Amino acid sequence: MYSQEKIDVALKVYHQCGSVTTTIRVLGYPTRRALYTWIAKEGAARPERKPLNNINTAEHPRNPSIEVKIDAIHRCFELGESIKSVSEDIGYTRASIYNWRKKYLQGGVTALMNDKNIKPNTLTEGSVAPTSVPDLAQLQAQVKDMRMEIDILKETINVLKKDPGIDQTALRNREKAVIVGCLEE
Repeated sequence: MYSQEKIDVALKVYHQCGSVTTTIRVLGYPTRRALYTWIAKEGAARPERKPLNNINTAEHPRNPSIEVKIDAIHRCFELGESIKSVSEDIGYTRASIYNWRKKYLQGGVTALMNDKNIKPNTLTEGSVAPTSVPDLAQLQAQVKDMRMEIDILKETINVLKKDPGIDQTALRNREKAVIVGCLEE
């Protein structure tokens, strides 16, 4: 890629000598194709870029809601609307729509969520819904049972390591009770 200064110098030398070959010999750059392209584009006006609208408003937030994302994905990839028309309609880029689809395919709807989609003051630290307290107690009981089961299995493995001739299925209840007793200590 050449800087605009080098392009201007090459065009100036070309206009002075009137030869593409001479220009390339004198300067040592560019390729013939590049110089012909520069000559063709020399008189053409560059199209102005559309200014980027970085205003974060309630009507058009920088981080759209999950509903906007899902609707765009649905319109483009299920209903078959063109991505260009949907992007112009919703005001987000085509790259954003492709990115939302990629995240959706990898992780579902939750992958489209981000911290910026959570409204302020909707979550408070330490608040627990009343219906989840029994669930919490049930989960804690399950964790305790699973830890006990894991400890029993670990102790069984230790016993088997000491005497490889022992059959694990042939352990008596007394031997199992000894293992549990060791774990409780």
